[in-house]
Formats: sequence, structure tokens, C-alpha cells
Amino acid sequence: MTLQCKGGVNNYGHGMKQRTLGKEASVKGKALHTGQEVTLTLKPGAPNTGLVFRRIDLFGKPEVRPVSEMVTDLERKTTVSSDAVKLHTIEHVLSALSGMGVDNAIVELDASEPPIVDGSARPFTTLIHQSGIVDQSDEREVFTLTQPITINEGSRSIIALPFDGLRITCTSADDRGIHTQHLTIDIDSETYEAQIAPARTFTIYEDIEELLKKGLIQGGSLDSAIILKGDKVVSKEPLRFKDELVRHKILASISSATSSSPASASRPTSSPSARATRSTPASPPPSASSGRSPSTPRPRPNRPRKSMPRRPPSATPSTSAKSSTPSPIATPS
Repeated sequence: MTLQCKGGVNNYGHGMKQRTLGKEASVKGKALHTGQEVTLTLKPGAPNTGLVFRRIDLFGKPEVRPVSEMVTDLERKTTVSSDAVKLHTIEHVLSALSGMGVDNAIVELDASEPPIVDGSARPFTTLIHQSGIVDQSDEREVFTLTQPITINEGSRSIIALPFDGLRITCTSADDRGIHTQHLTIDIDSETYEAQIAPARTFTIYEDIEELLKKGLIQGGSLDSAIILKGDKVVSKEPLRFKDELVRHKILASISSATSSSPASASRPTSSPSARATRSTPASPPPSASSGRSPSTPRPRPNRPRKSMPRRPPSATPSTSAKSSTPSPIATPS
């Protein structure tokens, strides 16, 4: 995957105000993996709150601000843990909030996992419209990428390069090479809502029995996922896009960028020039919750601090990244 960005999902930068929700709104449904009935409520957040999850089913209503360092499990879902509090499969709601340009919000849950609804982020963008988006008094915190950065993990790599705007290029492929899809798209909140948010999660038919044995996808159905069976695509409704699979990968990559943001912001906000490139070879079959291979963990970009991201031991500046060509991948989502 290649992400070319000006520093954030919505191309907002210096001088732009932080944004939150105008009022609260709720959605009810069944969680994908636990099968529990759950209510998710979006509420306004104060300036510099970021995106915070609140478990109202637990004593003291503990809050968690998801960041990449908190990820403890990537088997068919993203699990975020803070002390004894866990959150599962929060990718779609995080992606929707970030993609729609919401900096500060409280996400209340009465269970550990949001409702899967239709398997896309569209139910959450609809919820955001019900809430409304309002400007706040504080300006967005901005970081600027001034040099290329490469992060390697196993067969995966992320290359961040300066760029003006946000463009994502993604190649989605399973290890069988049957459903390979490729897309390059420029992202702003309008494009995200229309072209990315509706894309649904997918899984391989042959994986379903084993997932059920592991206690996963207890709430899954054709109402909330696309099933890949051989060279066929099984869906309760027609595909929303001919390349819906790769669009869902992009949806999830926006969620990943959100969880890599500084504590005082919901995502990296725009500033002059940043581009990130992720490229990996084709990887094992995607998961039921997110089209992600369980055997290859998501590369975890560093949380940016002030003007520059903190570089992990494996990250090194790349002087040839602009000339490199991304190879086919199965993007984590």
C-alpha cells in the first residue's frame, strides 16, 4: 500500500480548528466476534481529547484512547488493551471518525466490541451526520514529515515520503492470487464517505469453520461480510464497487493511521507534505473481520511527536523511496 499524504486524512492544516460532534447519536447491533448485542454511542469531545472509547458496562466506566502501542492481538481482529480494559474490532468506527474529519469524540460502548452492522464504515458515517460536526476553539496540532522514513517488519514495509495531499494506492491480494485488486485514490472527507466508507469486510469461505471453532465471528453473517469462495464472490447484495475488497483495505489503513496519532489529536493532521508508502508481497488469506491475514501482523507506524515521528529501531531514512515500486500486497485492515 502507498499512502501519499500532506500529514492527515482530510487535508486540514495550520490555522484549522479542531472539530467534534454537535450532539450524541447511537446505533445498536450485534458484535462480529462475540455475537453480543451492543449499543455504540458517539458523543462530543472537548478540545485535545482525541478519540476516546468508554466502556460503560465496566465499573468506573474506564476510558481508552487507542494507540498502536496498545495493540495486543491481531488474529482476525484488532484488540487494544489498557490495563484490564479491552476493545475489539474498533477499526471501522475509528476509520469513519478520522475519514470524516472528527478530531475529538467519546465512543461509548456497553460491551467490548462495536456492532458490525453491515461490515463497512457507512453506518458510522451516517451516525456522524446525525450528530453533526462542529468547529472548536483550539487549532489542530500538526506534525510535518520532512524526510523519507522506512519501517520494515517481516515481509512488509512502510515508506513515508513528503507529498502535498493524501493519496492512497493499495493492492489487495490473497495467497492464491485469485481476487487481486488495485486502486489509487485521493482522499478527503467527501471522497472517503462516498468511495471508501461503504466497502464491506470480507473473508475466505474455507476459513469460516476454523474461525467458529476458535470462538470468533459468532455474530457474522452475509448481512455483514462478503465471502470469497474459490473464484466466486458471495454477497447478500450486489457488490457496492467492482473493487470493493481493496477499498475496504484502504478503509482500514485510515484506521491504522488514526491509532498512530499523538495523544492530543485523533489522527495526524495536515501540514506541508507527507507521503507514506507500504508495500509487501502477497500474504495469507484475509480475515473475517477485516480482510487481514492472521499470520502477518500489521506494521505499526510510530506515534508522531510534535513535528517529527519517533523512529523505531528498524526505521531508517530512505533516499531511494521515490523510485521504488510497490509490490502486490494484502493490506492489513
